[in-house]
Order: sequence, then structure tokens, then C-alpha cells
Amino acid sequence: MKAKKVSDPAISAPKIQIRTLGVMAIKGRMDKAMHIVRDFAEANRDVKVYVNSYLKSFAGKRLHSESDAFLGSKVDVLLSLGGDGTFLTAARLVRGQKVPILGVNLGRVGFLADASLENLAQILEELLQHKYTLRSRMLLSIEHSRGRKRVFEDISLNEIAFTGVMGIQMVELSVTVQGRFLTEYRVDGLLVSTPTGSTAYSLSAGGPIIHPSGNSILLTPMNPASLSVRPLVLPDSMEIEVKSLVAPDKTVNIYVDGRHRGRLRLGDTVRILRNPEDIRIIRPLSSSYFNSLRTKLGWTGSRASTGSATAL
Repeated sequence: MKAKKVSDPAISAPKIQIRTLGVMAIKGRMDKAMHIVRDFAEANRDVKVYVNSYLKSFAGKRLHSESDAFLGSKVDVLLSLGGDGTFLTAARLVRGQKVPILGVNLGRVGFLADASLENLAQILEELLQHKYTLRSRMLLSIEHSRGRKRVFEDISLNEIAFTGVMGIQMVELSVTVQGRFLTEYRVDGLLVSTPTGSTAYSLSAGGPIIHPSGNSILLTPMNPASLSVRPLVLPDSMEIEVKSLVAPDKTVNIYVDGRHRGRLRLGDTVRILRNPEDIRIIRPLSSSYFNSLRTKLGWTGSRASTGSATAL
């Protein structure tokens, strides 16, 4: 039987005319990366380059300092310098603005960044030559309610984590899906993740890896009291509600993409569903999701055949 060719999951959108480039970082030494960015700005004087407040010391000589709000909405492409934490911050900046992000991994494992310091100069030039693909990544919307009061609203690119006090106190959570009771979890924690987040906290907790184009929502229990409790993959069209069943003197922490957002009290409800807006990322033609998995997870095996690195 002849194999069916799978279409490229890239966004069908016109290539971007890059007249403005935003560059952001939130920590770490940036001398080498910014040297490359400055050389790019000098060689391409028709492109205005803006940096955020963390990189303000590099402003001048073709680099202009601007606010995070400016970088999140007024540039054609946003360059994220750092690890996955920096990329997640960038994603929050561009939400709803359609500004694509190019991640440059200056950290350790980072799954969200497709460029490295070694190939940054080449990739910046390839941006101007339209040698890249645009990909979309889904977001989750979170709404924490206490009776009629809305405690907070947020978005997540990776995951929402509900945890007790690790090693001391488990949590008991009631979960409904589409208004129907699913189960009660007695666990160290529960993760509600996107496909992007499947290679983050969820992977460490034993969850499956989901390709970013496989739109779904993943529930991953952390150290459940019952061995029959397993990760569950749901369609991205489903709405999830999480409620705490622990006593008032116990703690249920809520983390959104690693940021502590508060605590869940008895009777509180956290509503989670797919956000109507995705974020867009730029993927260099030389990058491949499967190659990232092999490289960053240390998978072994030889390549039996070669194909297009941009297909997936």
C-alpha cells in the first residue's frame, strides 16, 4: 500500500516583510548574542531593531530601547534570547497581537527555541530572505472563580499545575469535563497541559509527548495514590473544571507556566479551555521537531533515510 503524504502543518500565511525586529531577554549574559544582533542591524539599516529594558545597556548604535508593550505589539518579529522561561514571557507579551516569536536557546534543554547562538547570524539573514516557516501553538485560558468572584484570568502556553506541598501533603481534586464528572484525583499534583507543554513539566511526570500540531489537552497526574490513574488526552474542544476537595487548612497551589498564581480554596472552581487565539512561532528551515526530540532527549538510533527537515 502506498503511504499517504502528510501535509506540512505550517501556517498558510504570507511571508513577513521585516521592517522592525524586537529583541528581548530576562536574565543571563547577552554579550555574544547582542554582538550578533548589532552586526545584523549595522548590515541591514532598513530594519529597525528594538530591545527591552533588560537589554537597555546595549542600546545605541542602531539598537533602540523600548517597553515590553511596544515589543509585544509594534514589531514584525520578536526575538526571544534565553531558555523556555524567556520564550513563555515572550508569548505573554504577544498574545492576541499575531507577532511571531523566534526563540534562540541560550539555556540547557529548551524545547521552545529553534535557533542557537551558533546559527543565529545565519537565521537572522534567512528571515529577510523568507527562508522559514510559520507555526501556530495553542494556548489555554484559565479562569479561577470563588463563588461569584473572579480571582484571576490567565493564559498558558505550557501547563496549569495544581500541587500540594511536595513530600508533605497530597491534594484531592474533583475534575469534570464538558460538565460531566470525570474522577477525583488524590495526587501530589495535577497538570493540565497543551501539546507544547507535553515536553515540559508533564514529561517529567510521566506524561506522553504530543506533537504541537496535535491539538489536544493533556491531564497528567503526579504520583497518584492509585496506580490505575493514568495520563489522559482530551480533544482541545473540551472544557475542564477543577475543584479542591481538601480541608480548609490544607494547601492547593496553582501555577501557570511555572508562575505561582495563588491557592485554591475548598469550593473554588478553575475553568480551563482552549484560548481562541494561538501564538505564532518562526521555525528556521534547518530545524525539525523530531530532530529536537532526538537531540534534546538523547534518543539513539541511526537515520535509515533522509527527507525534508521542514515537513514536521
